Amino acid sequence: MAQTVDDVAELMDSKADRPKRSLPLPNSAKYFFTAIVVALLLLILAMGAKALRDAPPATIQVSSQGLSPVQYQSLQQTMSRQTVSSFFTNDLQSLRDIAMRLAWVDQVSVTRDWQRGIVITALPKQAIANFGTERLVDAKGEVFVPVDNNDLRQPQFATLQGDIEQAPVIMQQMQQINDWYAPLEMQVEDIILTPRMTWLVRFDTGLRVIVDNENTAQKLLSLSQLLAAQLHDRRDEMQSVDLRYKNGFTIAWNVRQESDTASTDSAANL
Repeated sequence: MAQTVDDVAELMDSKADRPKRSLPLPNSAKYFFTAIVVALLLLILAMGAKALRDAPPATIQVSSQGLSPVQYQSLQQTMSRQTVSSFFTNDLQSLRDIAMRLAWVDQVSVTRDWQRGIVITALPKQAIANFGTERLVDAKGEVFVPVDNNDLRQPQFATLQGDIEQAPVIMQQMQQINDWYAPLEMQVEDIILTPRMTWLVRFDTGLRVIVDNENTAQKLLSLSQLLAAQLHDRRDEMQSVDLRYKNGFTIAWNVRQESDTASTDSAANL
């Protein structure tokens, strides 16, 4: 009797240890569920596309930060003429390109803002000198027409003249001359580069200097050294200096006396 009970117990344990078998889904059910998932995804995509297509046109907001009233008005008028699509689908790069076409604009940022719409932020070019009578030039030598004509009448601006394509060269030359003559408290007031590549420089002291395109930098640097040393006491008497000589230079004086022609020694090897 006891053996029979043990046999029954072993039989029950063996059945408990057997892995349970799950019934596999038929292929038709798998295809059905897959079709439902795909249909739901397509429905979500279609609804999203419709929402983007039917969204109201975005609003363009021009930031006034860093702009003068005249600059802000100019940018606002330009951007208000643009046709924009919805908040999500509008081409931000095209809006940036349009803003960059304004000659006085240096940098433009176009961003999406949930509350404000499409925000245009622009930075104007920072002019440091006049170029001719109707243009300005920045530190990079880029010539542009200002939106406000009052910017052309800045008393602290020097005036550069020459071919527009040579503007970076003229700007660099002016900055270099200012560095050399700063210890003498002299700054360039006008600088001209002629088609023959001759430089005409007028300082704020009234002194005029003319120099050719041969060893220009060395000649101008040497002159600054002479003005600080041998010619220091007579700087106020000098009207102009002509450096277009291989072995010297000429000085025109304000007082009535003959122009002095410096020899190679007095020119300090100009």
